[in-house]
Amino acid sequence: MPERPSPARLWEDAAVRDLPEVDDNAPRTHSAHHTQPLERLIGRNTEVQSVSIAMLFGAVVLTMGLGQVSGSLQWGFTWGGALDGELSQLAYTAAPAVLVALATAANVLAGAIVLRFMGTPAFRSLSDLVLAGFAAAVVLDVAALFLLGSFGLFGWPELLALHLAAVAAYSITRESRPLMATRLRLRARRPAAWWLLVVAIWAGPLIIQLASPAAPFIDVLPNHVAPVEHARVFGSFATLTTSPSPIYGPSRLMLGYVGLLGDLTTIANLQAILAVAAFAFPLSILMAISMRQLASRLFGASAGFWVLLTFPLTFTFMRLADTRGTVVAFPLAAYVLATIAQELRSAAPIAAPAAGPPGRESHSRPDLPLAAALGATILVHPLVGIVTTAAAVGMLLLEPRRLGPRLIPALAGGAVVAVPQALTMLGVDAPAWTGFGCILAAAAVAFGLARIIDARRLAIPFAAPRVLQLSVVAVAIVVCLGIARQHITPPDDPWSEMYNFFPRLLLVATIGLVLGLKRAGRGWTVLGCGVASGLGAWAASSLVGYETLTQQAIHYEVPKTIEYWLPVMLALGAAGGIAAVLRLHSLRLVPVLVLGAFLVDAIYTYPGPLISNIQIGEHRGSESLGLALREAQLGYWTGYPDARFIVDPAEQDVIDELRGEVSAGRLGPSTRVLHVAADFQQWDTVPIGVFVGALETSISLQPELSIHTEGGRLLGFDRLSAELASGYGYVVLEAAGLDPGLPATITSAGYHQIWSSARATVYARN
Repeated sequence: MPERPSPARLWEDAAVRDLPEVDDNAPRTHSAHHTQPLERLIGRNTEVQSVSIAMLFGAVVLTMGLGQVSGSLQWGFTWGGALDGELSQLAYTAAPAVLVALATAANVLAGAIVLRFMGTPAFRSLSDLVLAGFAAAVVLDVAALFLLGSFGLFGWPELLALHLAAVAAYSITRESRPLMATRLRLRARRPAAWWLLVVAIWAGPLIIQLASPAAPFIDVLPNHVAPVEHARVFGSFATLTTSPSPIYGPSRLMLGYVGLLGDLTTIANLQAILAVAAFAFPLSILMAISMRQLASRLFGASAGFWVLLTFPLTFTFMRLADTRGTVVAFPLAAYVLATIAQELRSAAPIAAPAAGPPGRESHSRPDLPLAAALGATILVHPLVGIVTTAAAVGMLLLEPRRLGPRLIPALAGGAVVAVPQALTMLGVDAPAWTGFGCILAAAAVAFGLARIIDARRLAIPFAAPRVLQLSVVAVAIVVCLGIARQHITPPDDPWSEMYNFFPRLLLVATIGLVLGLKRAGRGWTVLGCGVASGLGAWAASSLVGYETLTQQAIHYEVPKTIEYWLPVMLALGAAGGIAAVLRLHSLRLVPVLVLGAFLVDAIYTYPGPLISNIQIGEHRGSESLGLALREAQLGYWTGYPDARFIVDPAEQDVIDELRGEVSAGRLGPSTRVLHVAADFQQWDTVPIGVFVGALETSISLQPELSIHTEGGRLLGFDRLSAELASGYGYVVLEAAGLDPGLPATITSAGYHQIWSSARATVYARN
């Protein structure tokens, strides 16, 4: 007897019937057989074909917009120069892109396999497998960093053995424990004309990656690349506060990022500066999958396609090539919200996933992918993780009976997973293995709560009506905006920034809210909680004082993070808006004309100056792709010793000398290096922590202790004598612009010269 489809499945099927999936996939008649290539390009029925024409028109508009950008004084490029720049770097970047992508795939697969062995049901979609596996991989990578790194064993043989063990275990048990609940079938659901524009715009991050042998953003180097290089070079991560670069301290250290990229970098056997840049390729795929899944579960299948055109308007999309933690955390955050949205699409409360046979409910197992995603988001970027958790808690308060059995154990488990990150940011110099203990404790907490909590035992007399839920969320948004505007002067407050910098996304999302509220009310509730949590964090930060560096950092970091978060929420709403407009079939061609107008506005650069605020504003398709082509032509690191590799040959010689000391076993994971130079900035001196992974302290003429350099190791020459006497293993002196008597001072303090060049002199302790 065929299984009766669940209400959630019926809802999903109804969403799939949005324009144009179902009609376009109707069986072909024999007479249509000869036009199959044309059908694959533009579709079969007139509605689909009209949208295809609009999308092809969008591709033409993109080409015209690129012509406009190429002539800009500030952002200009030449096609030949961009091509030459790209080709000149492929020898350095193409193979790493493939290696890091394969390592990421293996990592995700290992995460999914471990989840299945811990009782997670077989995955019902490829997107669930990829995103759940990614969340688990982050937690597993951090666990390996904590445990193996404590003993100097975080090396490629050990990590490779762990991955092979997971694959071997799955190979043995795949018949009884398959990864997928259904047979995987991949097929194009939309004509090729629809994808041409999407692929062209999303090619931007890949263009930058293939032209960048070094991670392309300045602040990624000290707080992202340096600790990853330390883990790769030494196979060690002794304490939770291990921070090689002196520029940023533990408050900027992101353990989930170090674990994830440390694993990928080590497995691929690449220097961190290159592997972090290469991660832009798999990160773009993860981001596209997560945005599609979340938009689909919020507003239906059509929105899952249109978000691929609205998300590129955000600054978050522009930073995909940087592979910074703020962006890496978004696929995890999106998976959390998508899981909640999926739960709300069912007609009745659903228990935590059961491990038993189909149809037999069990409340004893937690939703481990959800717990991993909540914890991993905080580990990868604490602020994004806190905002994501706040959104999940908000939905739990609105739907306690429906979400409680699944969400409460996941929230508790995720919170325990995040404890090491909290200790790190507080500067607690605990052994790294204590973090491994927290992860084991998190699993125990999640399983324990799942056994205790039962939907039938929750004393919830009623579920709040959908209208009331939306009203509560709307009031929360208004209150947060009001608090922020009381303490933040426009135009720097949240509303002014959203209105001024993201008018398209705000307008289209509002249209979607008006048109689609009745159809996808719970989707707007989930999205509203996401918006409210971001605004709540911004409003809360406005209430903090300015007296200490920590308070000043809150005023800087929180709004900056929310400037990533809120536009993504608006992009999801805008995707729902486009889907809602295209469902107005009774208006005939009007929806398609509206789509065409949106494409022109979202892609083409109007005559005159381009976007004025490259940091946070909307980036139209031609602008973002044009910037990618400009970086391919010129290199990101213009103004540095080398526009592609950051360091020039003279600086590379210094790096190679220190790497030789590492290879000889004389410079180890706990060996401190004192770097004496006129300045500490990475464009003026050799970034030792970034390229060697050594524990670096700086003595310079420009010491700094600010919210941007809260590492505590950017010292002045008044500290030189004391630091020399404190037992550094090595001293690197870049003497240009400094006192000529410094070599004598260093040697008299117990160091001897082991290497010298016109750029620098390296001393070792006697």
